[in-house]
Amino acid sequence: MHAGTAGCSHFLNPYRGQVMSTPRTSGATAPELAYEWLKKTIITLPRDEEMFLSEAQVAASSGISRTPVREALMRLEAEGFIRRVPHKGAYIPALSDSDVEAVMQARRVVEEWSVNEVAPDPGLVPDRLRTLLEKQENDVDPVDFIAHDLEFHTTILRAACNPLMNDFYSSLRDRQMRMGVRIVMADETRKKQVLIEHSAIADAIAAKDAEAAVRAVREHLETTLRSMKAPNL
Repeated sequence: MHAGTAGCSHFLNPYRGQVMSTPRTSGATAPELAYEWLKKTIITLPRDEEMFLSEAQVAASSGISRTPVREALMRLEAEGFIRRVPHKGAYIPALSDSDVEAVMQARRVVEEWSVNEVAPDPGLVPDRLRTLLEKQENDVDPVDFIAHDLEFHTTILRAACNPLMNDFYSSLRDRQMRMGVRIVMADETRKKQVLIEHSAIADAIAAKDAEAAVRAVREHLETTLRSMKAPNL
């Protein structure tokens, strides 16, 4: 059974499950600012490197006091990004090739299923995907580029109307950010290739060709995995 966007009420909310980089605003609380600073530090760390951050070090570097920093560390620990050492700070583990492969295998299951569901009756999905492609083409910051990359895939998944799949995919989001940011930072040609691959996915969905859409997603994820496992990353 295929799920068109018309029958998916939560999809009508454009902000539900949206993946975007968090701007630093005057209305943000100190714990939110500390969380934002730490998250960006983590996702731009080369995946094969580990790091230890003390509370004092984070407070000094971010300009935020230690109590909000501690709250942010607890939040990141709950999300699985760090291993917190009480009264000292946080350990950020490296991501191994097996970690990368596990994430990409999970993505393949979810994303191939979602395009197969959405393509027969895509509704406004192709238009939303093309808007995101335009944003990606203009992105200079690698973090913004990967945030729009993830929003592209999440847009398709939300249209498939399975909240459990959506929640599972969201749990992979920040690991994908850490892996993806390094690719576009190290290889400008990969950024151009991603746009080509995303266009192929969008075109197949617009044509209501589920088989072509699944094939385009599979090829995109395979090239992404090869890029992630490149020696310089």
